Amino acid sequence: MKGILKYLAISVTLSQAAFAAVPSDPLAAKVQEVNLVNSEEPTTLDPQLCHETACTELVRSLYEGLLRTDGNGEIVPAAAEKWSITPDGKKYTFTLRKNLKWSDGSELTAHDFVYGFRRLVDPKVASENASNLENVLNGTEINQGKMALHTLGVKALDNLTLEITLKRPTGYFLESLAVSAVVPLQKKNYEKYGASAFTLTENFVGNGPFILSLRKSRDRIVFTPNKYYWNKDKVYLSKVNYLIVGEAVAEYKMFEANQIHMTNSIPTEQIKAIREKYPNQLKTFEELATYYYIYNFRNPKLKNKSLRQALNIAIDRDVITKSLLNTGQISAYDLIPNNMKSYSHSKAYWQEWPRDKQLSEARKLYADAGYSKENPLKIQILFNTDEGHKKIATAIASMWKKTLGAEVETLNEEWKTMLDKRSTGQFEVMRLGGVADINDPYNFFENLISHKEVNVTKYINAEFDKYIEQAENEVNPEKRKALLNKAGKIIVEEAPISPIYYYANNYLIRDELVGLKKNSMNQFSLVGVYLREQKKS
Repeated sequence: MKGILKYLAISVTLSQAAFAAVPSDPLAAKVQEVNLVNSEEPTTLDPQLCHETACTELVRSLYEGLLRTDGNGEIVPAAAEKWSITPDGKKYTFTLRKNLKWSDGSELTAHDFVYGFRRLVDPKVASENASNLENVLNGTEINQGKMALHTLGVKALDNLTLEITLKRPTGYFLESLAVSAVVPLQKKNYEKYGASAFTLTENFVGNGPFILSLRKSRDRIVFTPNKYYWNKDKVYLSKVNYLIVGEAVAEYKMFEANQIHMTNSIPTEQIKAIREKYPNQLKTFEELATYYYIYNFRNPKLKNKSLRQALNIAIDRDVITKSLLNTGQISAYDLIPNNMKSYSHSKAYWQEWPRDKQLSEARKLYADAGYSKENPLKIQILFNTDEGHKKIATAIASMWKKTLGAEVETLNEEWKTMLDKRSTGQFEVMRLGGVADINDPYNFFENLISHKEVNVTKYINAEFDKYIEQAENEVNPEKRKALLNKAGKIIVEEAPISPIYYYANNYLIRDELVGLKKNSMNQFSLVGVYLREQKKS
């Protein structure tokens, strides 16, 4: 990567920096400016439309919902200071903190939450995040264009009280309210500038701990403190620079050069050296996330279950996790991540067979699907530009070629282009990663429900849909878990996707960055985070 050193050579003077609080730590650094990394250029900072890891963490700092998920993965108060739930589990009443304000100094009320929630389910907005409110009264019907926005079961009883009525009890509803898309929106600002411009730097109005002060495409995004944030006394960073760096190797070089305080990832091929050099700065945790390939059911050949299973079995996960990556990833055979609540993994019928027997089964299924040496499968793997994704795609293409005789093309696209192709169905096999934003299997399964817009595979299975629907109506936790397990077993058997591994998040963090804690969903808050003076070596 050219020009790594340029990032710290460029300085921005912003008056908002004066609004940062001062940590009580006597070792706190005089300059509280932190440099972090965003691995991709975010396609949007619109909270209701953001549905990718490249923007969710940014949105969490710019907007704040009723609740948030803390560093331990627990639901804690945010803009709401307390709430109550009726005995039938269908009505939630939230009391907002007093004197909440937008970043322009204007009053923030329960009506702003109503406006933001309605926009989230508005079919004209077409948000992929609308499912977070699908169990709110009329949420699904509104999103399908069958009912008017004002019928959504969200009501401002007064400026400080928000009432939410559900159509059925939902055990994970509080977690849904902690998602980055479920936030208020200032009506005046949104209607003045419109969907395409209200998140521009010069127009931005949010309610999170930081405001957007600079956005330079493919370079950096700069945050400064929101002087009207309710918890501003705990916002110590005067400036947060998110540098757009697309490669783990480049991130590592910047960390080595003391140009960034934390990486998003590390170069897998250097893991041994990094462990030896930075034993205290290297952090590893198992993330509620799955790396997988999806099959496009618009393509007639991929509707063939035997072919999908052949491709699925031919992937040697252990080669990928233990040889190619070797940074703590766990081979995956089920879509749902390890340690997720309300679920037990299903095992594929072939999962524990010796590898030779697995390969024989893959070849048999490939032949059953009508393919042979004389009539080989021709297929393309699409992935977004990244050295790690490229290595995995190359390895899997080689496995499919060696085991089955398939002719495989690998194609990389920039993130935005790949997302466009995902939406329009212009792919055969595509790499995706599912990262939980709520700790519940539904968070992953909803992407395979036949009538859902987010089901980009276009997989349809009535029995799977039935179990998910029953689970959504089941209030008994054990019965609900049993239904979700049945749904999961169908996905393992049908293979509309090929899970490859469960993420192990490896990153480097400088000793002087204090108070930043990632949870199992790779979420973190910058409130309470500060820099200490760097130790001189």
